[in-house]
Amino acid sequence: MTAIDLKPPTLIALEKAIKRAGGQAELSVKIGLERTSSNVGVMVSRDKKASAKYVAKISLATGVPCHELRPDIFPTPEPANDPSNQQELA
Repeated sequence: MTAIDLKPPTLIALEKAIKRAGGQAELSVKIGLERTSSNVGVMVSRDKKASAKYVAKISLATGVPCHELRPDIFPTPEPANDPSNQQELA
């Protein structure tokens, strides 16, 4: 397998969302677009990531976290039990 064969993580997350939704047309409907809309197809084939405009709706409709779909916009949340994420007591 070459580097060209590797999918970006954002595309893998988007494909997971599409699968959970039941396909591209179904995802389109779930995020408020027409069933025949090409937006989801463009995200997959051209952009290789979810559109910033729809990422929150995709996450809500499919359960795929925003930070997986677009880590450049939504950073991975810190775990609650991470000591570096704890507030100091006064």
